[in-house]
Amino acid sequence: MSELTASAESTSEIRVLHVDDDPALTDLVATALERVNDRLAVTTANSVDAALALVRDEPFDCVVSDYEMPGRTGVEFLRTLRETHPHVPFILYTGKGSEEVASDAITAGASDYMQKEAGIDHYGVLANRIVTLVEHDRAEATMNDVQRLFSELADRTTDVLWLFTADWAELVFVNDAYEDVFGQPTDGLDDDAMGFLDAVRERDRPRLEDAMTALSDGVSVDIEVGVETTDEGTRDLWIKGEPITDDAGTVTHVGGFTRDITERKTRERELERYEAYLERSTDIITVLNADGTLKYQSPSVTRTLGYEPGELVGQNGFDIVHPNDRPGLFETFLQLVETPEDSVTAEGRFRTADGEWRWLEVRGRNHLDHPVIEGVITNNRDITERKRRERELARMRGLLEKTEHIADVAGWEVDAETMEVFWTDHLFDLIRADYDDEPTIDEALSIYHEDDRPVVENAIETALADGEPFDVEARFHTPCGELRWLRIQGVPIVEDGAVTTLRGAVQDVTAQKESERELTRQNDRLEEFASVVSHDLRNPLTVADGYLDLARETGDPDALDKVAHAHERMHDLIEDILALARQGDRVDADTPLDLAAVIEDAWRNVPTDGATLDIATTATVYANRGVLQQLLENLFRNAVEHGGDTVTVNAHDATITIADDGPGIPEHERDRVFETGYTTTDTGTGFGLAIASQCADAHGWTIRATESPDGGAQFELTNVHLE
Repeated sequence: MSELTASAESTSEIRVLHVDDDPALTDLVATALERVNDRLAVTTANSVDAALALVRDEPFDCVVSDYEMPGRTGVEFLRTLRETHPHVPFILYTGKGSEEVASDAITAGASDYMQKEAGIDHYGVLANRIVTLVEHDRAEATMNDVQRLFSELADRTTDVLWLFTADWAELVFVNDAYEDVFGQPTDGLDDDAMGFLDAVRERDRPRLEDAMTALSDGVSVDIEVGVETTDEGTRDLWIKGEPITDDAGTVTHVGGFTRDITERKTRERELERYEAYLERSTDIITVLNADGTLKYQSPSVTRTLGYEPGELVGQNGFDIVHPNDRPGLFETFLQLVETPEDSVTAEGRFRTADGEWRWLEVRGRNHLDHPVIEGVITNNRDITERKRRERELARMRGLLEKTEHIADVAGWEVDAETMEVFWTDHLFDLIRADYDDEPTIDEALSIYHEDDRPVVENAIETALADGEPFDVEARFHTPCGELRWLRIQGVPIVEDGAVTTLRGAVQDVTAQKESERELTRQNDRLEEFASVVSHDLRNPLTVADGYLDLARETGDPDALDKVAHAHERMHDLIEDILALARQGDRVDADTPLDLAAVIEDAWRNVPTDGATLDIATTATVYANRGVLQQLLENLFRNAVEHGGDTVTVNAHDATITIADDGPGIPEHERDRVFETGYTTTDTGTGFGLAIASQCADAHGWTIRATESPDGGAQFELTNVHLE
């Protein structure tokens, strides 16, 4: 179906459809209208059906219809027409008019209502109404198209389009891009039209307010400002605004666009930083042709080599390379020229303007195929001081390697800038490490026991940050699982106020730590010994003195018996104390012994009072025979003295068990029975199980009290070497 309304092209013709059941009248009206206004082209129809058929096939700008027609009225025709063509201008033109008909016509969507009259002037009025309605309809259609296109533009553009009243008091229009650019909802501007100022960077706000004032005064503005958003930080915006005036030249509105130029400004700042880098960097940026001719050198050539910028341009860059380094550097350069987009790194000495030589690290990349560069770019860094330090370091390392074996001290070093680690060969030997290359800092720290690693890490971090030396100790496990102690010392090397290197030494202090522990243990035993001597021997001595005085006064022989018993008690205590003192040191526990034979010898040395021994093992034990026998004697004596009738000894899985069928040891007392002086009888010295514990410690074994299968006491020796 074609559109009813004809398009308004370059011609201003207006196509009119006149519908009336009187052919003579339609011909008259058509002729009159075309004569009154030559823009009008009138087509006639003498029935509603004929009119509907026409509008299906042809476009019309306006429809003029009679009211009373056979079959359907003009209002009924209008209602049918509106179903497919809701906007075409429609004039109800009738000879039988009434307010009721006019009301029905307007309700049905008629654009105008006229009664038929005679006279050429009447047709002039009709023609004017037709032209007015059509031009208004065309203007409205054009406006709708403009609004549609503007709406699509506003929806699709990332720019913020905005329109305010001249005094900025009211927002007329802003698109949704505002929310993305300013990070604020648009509805906030309904309550506060200038709320967008809240997002503007504080230092830019006065300039923007001045620009707004200028716009209101009729001056175009073009300004860049920053806004602070909650999600992406600061954004750079370009704002361009124009004043809008009425026919009298008065500014009624201000409008324009705001564009996010953050990426562009970022690139500009990067370019500025790059230009500043070229100006201030100590590295020399050089561009060479394929034959080595210099095309460009950055200003830093003056600071590094003493030449003026451009002084060497046009010369061959290898002319200032040291003769000994020139062949190697030139060969590397030729390889780079033959490989586009490749990069290389080399070192060499370059002659300064004063005739001296400085070491440069040269990093080159082939950009000969680049349409703008067309050359090889090199970044040349002065490493003269680094080369001096390397020579000094090599000398120091050589000296260190010679001396460390003499002092049994290993050396290490950490570069403060790169955190690269250097170990001397002796340090690899010391920790039994097998690395193909120098370890990383993480690998170097990982050798230490997890509980001690933070101590070493913190010491290194503090030394690098504050320049403070350190001296710490930490444990480490050898590959075979042995736990050893290391002393780690570090001294920062400071140059120009900054730590450049951390050097230090490592020494195995395991033997020293063991000696310290042994000394502590011996001091503890000495203190314990003194306590026992001062307390436990004093009691029987006091008893003996008392009964001796009584015997002297009374001559009672029973008192002398009591003195003798006290002396025997002191003798037993002294023997046990000496035995306990002798068990302080570790013993050689590498002699294979028949465990059953040692058990039998120990049993024979104990008053058993009728108790029986059950040996349930044929194992071989690696131990010191004398100390092991003393250990067993004390355990057997404890079992017999506390009522056990049968003592059973077994050995399996690195464990020896000595069990009895006596009353057992209460669970809450089992940890205390090995304490010196602990006893539950008046005749006991409280040293037997303490001596047994010392004997176990001397072998590196662990002893603990448990319950036997018969409910008696059971002592377990673990970590025993059995076969």
